[in-house]
Amino acid sequence: AIAAAAVVTTLVLLRRIRENKISSIQFDARLEETTRRLETVLRLNRELANARDEHTLVQAALSAVNNLTNAIGVSFVPFDTWGQPMPAYTFGGLPEPVLKGWAEHLISEQTRERCSTCQLQNAPSGHSCPLKVGHIRESIAIFCLPLSLGDRALGMVNVYLSPEGFIDDEQHRFLESILSEMALAVETVRLHNQELTVLRQLHRLRSPRSNLHENLQSFLDATRNALRLEALVLRVRPLSDERLSNLRVQSGHLPPLPPEIAADPQPDALTSLSAPFTAQAVPLMLPEGQSMGILAGFSRQPGGITPREVNLLQTAAAQAALMVENERQTLTLEYTLVIQERTRLAREIHDGLAQTLAFLKMQANQMQTALHNTDIARLERLLGENHRALNDAYNDIRQAIDNLRFAPEDTLPALLRQLGRAFQNGQTIRVDYDFQATDLDLLPEIQAQLVRIVQEALNNVRKHAQANRVLISLREWSGELIIEIIDDGQGFDPDDLPSIAQYGLRGMRERAESIGADFQIISQPQCGTTVKLSLPATLKETNA
Repeated sequence: AIAAAAVVTTLVLLRRIRENKISSIQFDARLEETTRRLETVLRLNRELANARDEHTLVQAALSAVNNLTNAIGVSFVPFDTWGQPMPAYTFGGLPEPVLKGWAEHLISEQTRERCSTCQLQNAPSGHSCPLKVGHIRESIAIFCLPLSLGDRALGMVNVYLSPEGFIDDEQHRFLESILSEMALAVETVRLHNQELTVLRQLHRLRSPRSNLHENLQSFLDATRNALRLEALVLRVRPLSDERLSNLRVQSGHLPPLPPEIAADPQPDALTSLSAPFTAQAVPLMLPEGQSMGILAGFSRQPGGITPREVNLLQTAAAQAALMVENERQTLTLEYTLVIQERTRLAREIHDGLAQTLAFLKMQANQMQTALHNTDIARLERLLGENHRALNDAYNDIRQAIDNLRFAPEDTLPALLRQLGRAFQNGQTIRVDYDFQATDLDLLPEIQAQLVRIVQEALNNVRKHAQANRVLISLREWSGELIIEIIDDGQGFDPDDLPSIAQYGLRGMRERAESIGADFQIISQPQCGTTVKLSLPATLKETNA
């Protein structure tokens, strides 16, 4: 897209030289400037593609801005989710201590207060500006360029020029194109960091050795008191999940035992205990017959542990085994949900953004060739294709961002309306709703999968349907919850479906099957498409 802006400039220059409005010397100078911009942009694209953190990509973008404007220095003050400034980035040929002091000054409370009331976003040489301090003196000129994505401010870029330096309208538009690319890159990295944070939080959300340990501890304490035992020891066998493997919980005080028996109280070893202690070990047995470990009881009562107490001990062991198994399944479910969400994000990036970027990269090379050959007609055609591809990439990014912002505690009708609003943003396709079922009580994991399926269906409408209207329908019929996404687009022949679209449909079908829902696609050329989900009522959560 930025390369396209440079191509536009070249096209205008070529027309002017044909009309004798500029000289060949002026043309050569402007062409050299355009070539420099193209080289800077292509280098920036490579650096942004390889950047793995916000610091790296911001420094790459600031370097590009600095190179294009011949600035003394460039700074970027990022904003957090609430619009508050975060530590600033600086770039320029100044000594490191100066850059560090400059960065601290940019986010100082005094500077923030004065900047918040400034409406100029431009301080020529000789004009006062709160950003001018130390080596950034009154004689220099400052241009402030906001960095935003949609209606959300991501930060402010400041360009510091020599007294005679300035940014004209054409250069300003070109810088805005670079900043748009920078905004997308920053938002993408921030989303990736948010994903990593969520993964870490999910990993720590349930602390098996802490929460489960506490629950088992309370359970063993109550069991020991009820059976009047001296001590109880629970030991989980080695499991594939290391967070639960070899978990050990003790209630009461153990008698003096050999270290190997105290660490691992196996049934055979417990029979060797000397009076006055007696011991009994029973397996932590699941109803399916799988052993999760052992539960060992120790007594100093005359007569030892009676058969009745052994039966009660076995009942307690079965309950403890269920507690451990429930924890294991919960951890497995959390992990599965995380993997599914990561797979969905990977699919969205692969199907949308990655392929569009590959196309834009190929076109940039084609535009360079056409520019070298002064092939005006081809340049204009490539420019149109480039603009359409960029628009698709922008919509893909916005859709991916919107998909991460849905609150799972909302009702399904509210979520579907939110999906419709997000889809309609920036689109000419009208979204209508027909909700005949509103009093729904769905399991959170079922509702989440339904939302993802509808998201993918709307995404397909946006990309492929060429529709004017889409209807989201929600109703109950014959004991089933029916969801339909109906568009009036061009439809398709299922036998001629591209592999990319087949991949998306397969993902929706897999999600439907994971919650026991029936998934149907009804379409034919020039007759629109209907995506239909049928969820059995038995899968709905009830208050019974």
